[in-house]
Amino acid sequence: MYNNSCKRLQEVFFILKTERKRLILEKIAFEDYVVLEDLVALLETSESTVRRDLDELEAQGKLRRVHGGAEKIHSLQEEPSIRQKSIKNIQKKKDLVQKAAELIQDGDVIFLDAGSTTELLIPLLNQEGLTVVTNAIHHAAKLVDKNIKTLIIGGFIKNTTDASVGQIAVEQVKRLNFDKAFLGMNGIDANHITTPEMEEAVVKRTIIASAKKAFILADASKLGQVSFINVAPLNEVDIITNHCDHPLLPIIKEKTGVIEA
Repeated sequence: MYNNSCKRLQEVFFILKTERKRLILEKIAFEDYVVLEDLVALLETSESTVRRDLDELEAQGKLRRVHGGAEKIHSLQEEPSIRQKSIKNIQKKKDLVQKAAELIQDGDVIFLDAGSTTELLIPLLNQEGLTVVTNAIHHAAKLVDKNIKTLIIGGFIKNTTDASVGQIAVEQVKRLNFDKAFLGMNGIDANHITTPEMEEAVVKRTIIASAKKAFILADASKLGQVSFINVAPLNEVDIITNHCDHPLLPIIKEKTGVIEA
């Protein structure tokens, strides 16, 4: 009887532990970066239990432990679709674009990069005499609906991100100058901003070179992530990101301007 009871308790413990890990992985898959305190509240368990679960999941190669939480492990060439990006971290992205909108002045010529975060900036564009250049078809349509003077960059359309890429796009961007550029990015490490795909990286690099000031809109989940291609060194851009305790943020602040939302 005693052995049977012990066995049942072990089975229940295993199920609870398995369920906790499943919930942790679900949350990190959706948000990319999770804070320890949030997991404690979600799982209704102790901090020490959550730490053990995270350590075991890291040992299994399913996440990466960082100070105060954990983050998703991304493939260097991973490129989520625009639809996948559009449903992730919405409030954090809205906080970023509020800060970005405050930087835009009447009469500015701005570049609006393709991406789910930059798309959220469009409803906030109410400045007088604004001109917007973009390499995203869907951005251009929304801008025209708002009666904003819009120039769209041509080239091959990348289906996953709705971005114009290739030599045509690069040559057109080279002929233009912008007061400010607002770009999305897949990863920000201690030295570079990065993206998975070569052609898109070249376009982004050209946009940065053509702007008086380039701002990277990157929610906190992008911090510490590294993609295949280095787009530019940190000191060539300013970073707009969420206020957080990510261990990389103080290092980034030493190398470039950071605006926290």
